Amino acid sequence: MSGVRPSHPAPLYNTMQRENWFVTPIWYDYTEFDFGAAARKCLQLRESNFPNRVLSNDGGWQSRDINLSEYDELAIVKNILNQKISDMSMDIDPNLVLQLGNVWININEPGNSNRAHLHPVSAFSGTIYISVQENSGKIVFYNDTSPQKHYPFICDTSPLFFKQVFYTPKNGMIVMFPSWIPHEVERNMSNTHRISISFNIQHPGYYK
Repeated sequence: MSGVRPSHPAPLYNTMQRENWFVTPIWYDYTEFDFGAAARKCLQLRESNFPNRVLSNDGGWQSRDINLSEYDELAIVKNILNQKISDMSMDIDPNLVLQLGNVWININEPGNSNRAHLHPVSAFSGTIYISVQENSGKIVFYNDTSPQKHYPFICDTSPLFFKQVFYTPKNGMIVMFPSWIPHEVERNMSNTHRISISFNIQHPGYYK
């Protein structure tokens, strides 16, 4: 038998086919635009007592909904968001039409954070980072599906079963995700403010 390989049946795992259903997509991209003027406008609006609100923000400042087109420094942000939303729509389904919904500004000073939350009454949500530092707070997404809650199988080595993932923000980075995914922003551990503009995405005809 020297030089002859014995015949064995193929391992069972070679015959198994895997299909990924019920996936949780998250889209991200980077822009090269200089958001310095936009950052200054966001700070100026806060200092001018622009209406604010407290929702998920823990110590941070969150504006009421804002019309980006009303401010020259922020109009470019709206153009970028519209293009990225179009790209995401094409990735999901070439026939799908999505549009930018409400928009707001977030400013977290050192020590501020955002508690875990989701975005009701929208299809998708996202954020674009205007002025951030590496340690100013990651955005963390949680797998909140029922099986993960009641059957705590742990397999941290495979993304198939991750219970949470995070993205480290960078200036010009944009992240978009289904609105039902619970997410939070870690505490700002830098020595300066963290500025982002968040938004919801609507399906035309579904909301008035």
